[in-house]
Amino acid sequence: MKSDRVSELPDPLLTQILSNLPIIDSVKTSALSKRWESLWLNVSTLDLNDRDIAPPYKKLFASFIDSFLEHNFESRFQKLKIKYDECNVNLFPISEWITTAVDLRGIQHLDVEIQNPMYVIDFTPASVYKSRTLVSLKLRHVRVRNLFEVDVVSLPCLKIMCLENVCYGKEGALSVEKLISGCPVLEDLDLVRKCNDLVKTLRVRSQSLKMFRLDFRSGMGGGDEYEVEVDAPGLEYMSFKDSQSDRIVVKNLSSLVKIDVDSEFNVKFGDSEDLTKSDTIRDFLTGVSTVRQMIISEPTLEILYRYSKLLPVAEFQRLYHLQAAFSSSSLQLLPAFLESCPNLKSLVLDFSVSTESEQINLTNVPRCLTSTLECVEINKLITKEETGIKLVNYFLENAAVLKKLSVSFTDSAMPDEDLDTYKELLTSTKRSRICQVSIS
Repeated sequence: MKSDRVSELPDPLLTQILSNLPIIDSVKTSALSKRWESLWLNVSTLDLNDRDIAPPYKKLFASFIDSFLEHNFESRFQKLKIKYDECNVNLFPISEWITTAVDLRGIQHLDVEIQNPMYVIDFTPASVYKSRTLVSLKLRHVRVRNLFEVDVVSLPCLKIMCLENVCYGKEGALSVEKLISGCPVLEDLDLVRKCNDLVKTLRVRSQSLKMFRLDFRSGMGGGDEYEVEVDAPGLEYMSFKDSQSDRIVVKNLSSLVKIDVDSEFNVKFGDSEDLTKSDTIRDFLTGVSTVRQMIISEPTLEILYRYSKLLPVAEFQRLYHLQAAFSSSSLQLLPAFLESCPNLKSLVLDFSVSTESEQINLTNVPRCLTSTLECVEINKLITKEETGIKLVNYFLENAAVLKKLSVSFTDSAMPDEDLDTYKELLTSTKRSRICQVSIS
């Protein structure tokens, strides 16, 4: 008879395994044997998904959870994760469970998500915003309309906060600002927004924040104007994907190391270039100019290209690594953009061929090509496409200290004869004698 190797594991390890399962699966293990009967009661995580529970058993399941939360105080319960279908909003006492978990059990992690919202409701009790134990708070597709009514927001231990498609009520801007300011040790903030969140002005002001991600790209604004302000002197990483805000203010970002920019600065197709929008773009780039690593999207570069005649590109003195997505139509901006990066060492270009044909004249040679640029990677080229060949030759001919140039294609792997043909299309004279060319 084969031995049950799983049952030979010690109880603490089995409990840890059960903590990584949905609670309905953890409860099912109690039927395995006498030893497993109460192991699930010691899990550190309650992962509740009401869709996992067949309707006839929902009341019985609710009584299991009530018993666990109210009587099992000796367990090391640390995290409550709830995925809820709003169609079943009255079947489970969600708000009471959260209150018990936060107030009586002192959990460290709370994760609440509405899975298929037909309408947005608020079942997050006010006591959540006064928890002295929460380290992580994640709210998705919920309403926090009572937030402004809370007299004091105090989350002294909260380090991670994720607010995804949350509706904040009529005083949305003040509610978000109050929530962030009530987290004195907040380090990681993730905001995913829609235009119906009722936040016209988003202010992110934090002395402790180190990582910030903003995603505000989808939805119709209905003619409303949006503003965003980021003031975080300790910020080290920012992902800025906001194409809805008209006014953008970033300041006190001297600690910023890396930025990922994917924004059209609310410039709509057909809009004429104007000085007000030019000032917004210039001020944003100036505000993040101390960054050392940058990822910048093709839509953002397209906007910069459109405004390049009105807008001198800010200088990024500390930037040593750049990953950029250029199309053939905006490639003319490349030398000017590289000129603003005098100390660049590593460059990754994701290239695409635009349907709009434009004569490319890569003649200007920025400072970094003659003094600092050591590694260039060009991706998504098309075999024998003329602009891509010009781009590769541009770096071979002008990069004086280049050590490695890597080229890859969107086409399937090239046969050896095509690879040899492509190499012949490249300029035979390399300015850097130590440069190794890799083609894949």
